[in-house]
Amino acid sequence: MQGRKPVPRPLIDLEDLPSSGVRVPPYPKTLPEGMPRECWNEITRVMVAKNIYDEDCISIVEAYCIQRARFLEANAKVDEHGALLSGRISGWLRVANDANDRMLKMASELGLTPVTRHRAGKTKGSAGGGEGLASKFLKKAG
Repeated sequence: MQGRKPVPRPLIDLEDLPSSGVRVPPYPKTLPEGMPRECWNEITRVMVAKNIYDEDCISIVEAYCIQRARFLEANAKVDEHGALLSGRISGWLRVANDANDRMLKMASELGLTPVTRHRAGKTKGSAGGGEGLASKFLKKAG
């Protein structure tokens, strides 16, 4: 691409998020337990705080979290067994690389990468008016 590249701005620091004012949306029932659910809590919290979380991104966030867990698990196996087995590339390395590629594509779609962060639009609610789904989770429980 030609032209000036955008200067990456830091993602919201989780420490800067108000802990009592940001609630995590419930994860889908189909999301596996363990690392995928931990990822869901982390990613949706940031998306809600940035006001880019809406119901149309639930499935892609779910897929992102599954791929991230798969990447971390496969990468741990590569660390344990090595990248080469009998002079050939480990199957775990292939799984880790594939999961990483998929994860990066989905992160880009969600506006979670430095380059796509500025492109992520704020949610406006269904039909373009009113509050988005993210604002529901930003309000303090009362």
